[in-house]
Amino acid sequence: MDTAKLEKQTHLMIDYWISEINKHSYEELLQKPAENSWSLGQVGIHLWMSAKGFFFKNAERCLSNEKTESGKGKNFYGWLVFTLGRMPTVKIKMPDKIAVEPRQPESKEQLIEKLEEVKRLSSDYIKRIPQSDASLKTRHPFLGWLNTAEWVRLCTLHFKHHLGQKKRIEQHFGWN
Repeated sequence: MDTAKLEKQTHLMIDYWISEINKHSYEELLQKPAENSWSLGQVGIHLWMSAKGFFFKNAERCLSNEKTESGKGKNFYGWLVFTLGRMPTVKIKMPDKIAVEPRQPESKEQLIEKLEEVKRLSSDYIKRIPQSDASLKTRHPFLGWLNTAEWVRLCTLHFKHHLGQKKRIEQHFGWN
C-alpha cells in the first residue's frame, strides 16, 4: 500500500469539501431541499461522524486486534468498491438500528474544523498502516471484512460518494 498516495488522495478530497463549504454562507449550509432530506451542513457533519465513529473506530480495532478476525475478506460488493475505487452512486439507506440523522452544524467554522479533524486523524491512521497486520479485519455490514488500510481508504471513498448528494442539493437551490 502506497501510504503517501493514500494520504494525498484523502487530503485532496477533504480539502475539496472544505473549499466547497467555504463557497456557501452559513444560512445556505442549513437549507434542506425537502423536509426529509439533509442540508449541506448535515452532510458535512455526517462525514465527520462516520469518519470518527465508524471508519476510524474500525481501523483502530484492527490496529489493536480488538474483535478482529483473520483469514476473512471482502465480499463481491467490497471487492467491486475497492477495485473501482468508488461506492455506488445510488442512495444507500442505512439500517434503522444504526442510522443517525446528523444535526445541523453550529457554525460554518465548526463544520470546517470538524473536517480538518478528520484530515488530521486520517494522517495519524495512515502513518500507522505499515505497522498494522493486514490479516486482522473487522466486518463492514455491506462489504465484508476490511483491514486498517481498507477502512481508511473507505473513509475517503465515502467522502467521494457524498459528492453526488452535494451536487443534488446545490442543483436544487441553483447554487452551481
